[in-house]
Amino acid sequence: PDKAKKDSKKETKKESAGLSPAETKELENLKQSIVERKTILKEQGMSGGQQNKDEEVVKMVARMNELKEKQEPGSTKKEKDAKKDKKTPLSAEEQKEFQKLQGEIEIYKAKLRTEFGYSNKDIKADPDLQEMESRIAAFQKRS
Repeated sequence: PDKAKKDSKKETKKESAGLSPAETKELENLKQSIVERKTILKEQGMSGGQQNKDEEVVKMVARMNELKEKQEPGSTKKEKDAKKDKKTPLSAEEQKEFQKLQGEIEIYKAKLRTEFGYSNKDIKADPDLQEMESRIAAFQKRS
């Protein structure tokens, strides 16, 4: 029974990752303050974009993000930044190059079979073919 109590204490410590109770309270207060400030600005007729540029709001949001990041590293990374890591589609020129390369590989394989009498195993071991296929693989990763 005592061990269960100790485990639950450990779990609560993990949940508040890197924030002290004071910082957690500050984070909650900041969230509330931002909402209140934006409400006041809205009543003054400011648009959402203008509210976000307000000096006080900017400072509070910056501090809030610092605390959130400390609480959960990587949590404030924007979706746009995450998308940069993803694949960019092939341009029309790259598509043509990709198709041309696929054709060259087929021709090269046929040539190895017929002119040089290569077996499938020999063909797979051919360094020139491996280089071409690595270029194809790079294109495929992006498409």
